Amino acid sequence: MPDIFANLSQYISFFPLVALICLLLAGFNVPISEDLIIITGSLLCQENPSLLAPCLSAIYVGVILSDFISYWIGIRIRKGAVKNKRIARVFSPKILDRMHFYLDKYGIFTFIVCRFIPFGVRNALFVTSGIFGLRPRFFALYDITAALISVNTLFFLVYHFGEDIKRPVKIAGVFLFICLVSIVAVIISKLIHRWRNRETGERKENP
Repeated sequence: MPDIFANLSQYISFFPLVALICLLLAGFNVPISEDLIIITGSLLCQENPSLLAPCLSAIYVGVILSDFISYWIGIRIRKGAVKNKRIARVFSPKILDRMHFYLDKYGIFTFIVCRFIPFGVRNALFVTSGIFGLRPRFFALYDITAALISVNTLFFLVYHFGEDIKRPVKIAGVFLFICLVSIVAVIISKLIHRWRNRETGERKENP
């Protein structure tokens, strides 16, 4: 394991890009932990303070864009462009109704609280916001405010008090990197497969 850390350490400057890509994928409900990315980035910045600005910038941008992706998916569902069956596999109607109730009753405070709850609660809130027609300007205001509060709280708590969890998070970071490479490889292979099928179909139609 130390050899893996040593080999990956020379690529540490690429972490902001990796974090941004992972967070964007999370917006499409790919099971990537936003909290793990923030914690890993914070620990890396402890050892390499020069990474602080680019890492935080990538996390801010990635988190907010990821939220808007989920919100956009909700809008597409409301307009009928995406079937509800697809989203029901991830979020049950009961969860969406509950999120709508909290959003309607507590507004921005629902965003602030849900931002601290992992395991898909955040994305359920953002998708619900799109489905039930929360206006984009209000979504932007609520989400950016809540994101700044939650990201800064987690990042700087770990940055200042995270020595005790360094090693387990490093191991998790390696696992995250391997998962990212695997996901990208699967996506590329599917795109190649579709392209080949399309080419084959066109040849059959035009011999």
